[in-house]
Amino acid sequence: MNSDTNFLAVGVCVAVISLTLWVTFAASRRSRSADGFFAAGRSITGWQNGFAIAGEFISAGSFLGTTGLIFYQGIDGAVILCTSVVSFLPVLFFLAEKMRNVGKYTLADVLVFRTGARRVRVVVALSTITTGTFVLLAQLVAAGVLLQSVSGIPFGLSVVVAGTLMGVYVFVGGMLATTWVQVIKSTILATLAIVVGAGVLARFGFGIPAMLDNATRNAAAGDAILTPGLIFGETGVLNLVSYSLAFALGTAGMAHILIRFFTVPEASTARKSIGWTVGLCSMFYLIVIVMGFGAAAVLGPDGPQQVGPGGNLAAPVLVTELGGGPGTVGGSIALALVAAVAFASIVAVVAGVVISAAGTFARDVWPSLSRRERTRVVAGSTAEPSRNDDARDARIARYGAVAISALAVVLTMMIGDSTNITYFMGMAFMVAGSAHLPSLLLSLNWRGFTSSGAVWGISVGLVSTVVSLMFTEALWFGDGPAPLGLQLPVVITMPLGAAAAIVASLVQTRRQGSDLDRDERFAEMVVRAETGWGAERSSVA
Repeated sequence: MNSDTNFLAVGVCVAVISLTLWVTFAASRRSRSADGFFAAGRSITGWQNGFAIAGEFISAGSFLGTTGLIFYQGIDGAVILCTSVVSFLPVLFFLAEKMRNVGKYTLADVLVFRTGARRVRVVVALSTITTGTFVLLAQLVAAGVLLQSVSGIPFGLSVVVAGTLMGVYVFVGGMLATTWVQVIKSTILATLAIVVGAGVLARFGFGIPAMLDNATRNAAAGDAILTPGLIFGETGVLNLVSYSLAFALGTAGMAHILIRFFTVPEASTARKSIGWTVGLCSMFYLIVIVMGFGAAAVLGPDGPQQVGPGGNLAAPVLVTELGGGPGTVGGSIALALVAAVAFASIVAVVAGVVISAAGTFARDVWPSLSRRERTRVVAGSTAEPSRNDDARDARIARYGAVAISALAVVLTMMIGDSTNITYFMGMAFMVAGSAHLPSLLLSLNWRGFTSSGAVWGISVGLVSTVVSLMFTEALWFGDGPAPLGLQLPVVITMPLGAAAAIVASLVQTRRQGSDLDRDERFAEMVVRAETGWGAERSSVA
């Protein structure tokens, strides 16, 4: 640590993390079985799950990254936040209850219920882990920047600390611990956001026009901060639409959010939890918009030097200024609180992503790597997986969480801290929306959907996303401007994923003819999805 270390901020961070670690170890006794580890015994109530989903969604990308994005780019960042709230509508209307009734532990369980094909598990696993990697990169970059700013710990070591914590949460406490960590984090973060939002508005007599007027005069972009399309240049409207669609539709394909519906006792509880999530996220995002414009108004012309090139420190710097400025008692206390809550937010989100990726690895990847034929529940099957299989799944997932955490730490240190973390989150939403969402919707609603449709739809969505991103400005390594003007070209990749799933299903049906077994699986899935008959039940009396 150096002379600039904020020991109060470090102390509050340690206190908050200590609380979450206590919760983690307390939950470990109920996380020994596979059902306890992957689904928290299906004992989570509606409000608890709603707060946990909000905790997954209200990440460092929102609190730190989007505040910085609005600080630099203005209204475009606010539009992205609004579409993020809208993104829960597809989840509510098309997925929440059906996912709860059809699935068991992972996203692949839903697709395999229809197709009964092991290759579908492998493809879904690759896509899920890719999505999770982008999310982990965003959160760990934020963790490194935050710890470095308040403690003087080097960026790399800060990332290692955050990565170690997320591995401990998952390895020890499983889904139950991760859920309660999210609940604690969401409660504290919402409270802090209300206080900060009120503090920003109080600076301008609670007049939003006065705040925006100061923002236009002090922001580096000037009046353009209130003009749509600033972030996207010449491709303004189309780029904004594509960028917004990535967030609006990508949520419905995010594995670490969708598996939350497996933790509740019944489908109606899954629906109620979405209501809690929308309410909490809506309130929080409105405050983030105030914080973004407030940072531009309060920090003045020197703001860019204080918040960094990626804008990821806009929220901590703003809160410090509201508390009285750097070096004052009030500023130190304010920074301590925001740093602790932001860091808790980061490790909570990465823990949720890691448990999703670890579960995918244990149930969908490891059986193929080990070449062991395992008993799986598929549509039309009367066999149940043995307790030994479930115990092995949980054990493999724990060690998989350690490996995934280590890989994420290494990748984060390679990319550094100069990229706005909201963009990494956008990449994750783009993969989820292009690869997962079309196949999920077709699987749950189209009788003609086949295993080939799942494999090709997810593969084309994933590959087209990764390839197209390599030709965008953020990842382009060639000479001259990037060939693709769109920053998140989901308007290209999502139709490709959907078309590939439909065409491949039609081709397989034409080659093989009608499949009575496939029709029976679809009929069984419809009954189960709509009524809950045969769905996994709570293991807690």
